[in-house]
Amino acid sequence: MNATDWSRPRVLVAHSKMAPKLLPYLDAEVSVLPAESIADLSEDARGDVDALIGYQFPPGGLAQLPNLRWLHLTGTGTEHLSAAGLSPGVLVTNSARVPVESVAEYAVSALLMLLKDFPTLSERPQNRPWYASSALMLHGSTVLVVGAGRIGRAVIRRLAALGAHGVAVTRTGAVQVAGADRAVGVAGLVEAAASADHIVCCLPDAPGTANLLDKDVLAALPPHAVLVNVGRASTVDDTALHEALRSRALRGAFLDVHRVEPLPPDDPAWTVPNLVVSPHCAFAFPGEPAAVGQAFLDNLSDLRADRLPRDLVTVHRDKEVT
Repeated sequence: MNATDWSRPRVLVAHSKMAPKLLPYLDAEVSVLPAESIADLSEDARGDVDALIGYQFPPGGLAQLPNLRWLHLTGTGTEHLSAAGLSPGVLVTNSARVPVESVAEYAVSALLMLLKDFPTLSERPQNRPWYASSALMLHGSTVLVVGAGRIGRAVIRRLAALGAHGVAVTRTGAVQVAGADRAVGVAGLVEAAASADHIVCCLPDAPGTANLLDKDVLAALPPHAVLVNVGRASTVDDTALHEALRSRALRGAFLDVHRVEPLPPDDPAWTVPNLVVSPHCAFAFPGEPAAVGQAFLDNLSDLRADRLPRDLVTVHRDKEVT
């Protein structure tokens, strides 16, 4: 196959959980290689791979595919690809559009769960007063949505539908976000937190986002505030969050993302009061494999038409720039 021929690429689907449901969407358009991982291919067969569909790869794994020209990620982030040996010449597309609605639903569900005190309800002893509740209203509250990309905007739409006031936190705050009451820049995050009720983080792992939700931001929030993170774990200062929850400076937090996954049994997060640990599953929904397959085929159609793939991302020094 020459450098511009995408008529029938040879594709390895290196995703054992998704592959069985994903393959039926691909068979008519590509030649699927009969393996579940790079390790399953012989050295000679590794040279046959034109395109790879997957997400997690062993250290140096991508470097074992000498003729790889296109990597389609079943997920979103690209921060792990340098360690996997990604060549600078490989096109990288992702499936960032696939989980938008699912993650947005999950984020708002988590917010409501903490406001309505569902964890306490499930643990309440039988002799507790029947009409006891510390539930709060989402309607009428102000929610900072930090990161107003596709997921952040979908969260804001849902907040507006429920009568909450969404405040979009973007890099500069210069552009108004549809559905949000207003937009503020990152430079004004602490001030915005002081006038907010709750915060939902939808940030990627990108330059400038590490520990953005730090001690100062958390301290500015009111004691009734809850924090939900469905973005990247690196964007929240874990130590500061744990301290705020232990001292009851915050009502609660819900984390679907963690710096180490699965979260180790001895991680301090397990013992922090009013912290809900979710196993990074906000993205999941029954139609995910079909949607990922369609995203791959959409990008393949672009390549066949000699266009840049619509979901192209550029990887720089372990970070993603879209």
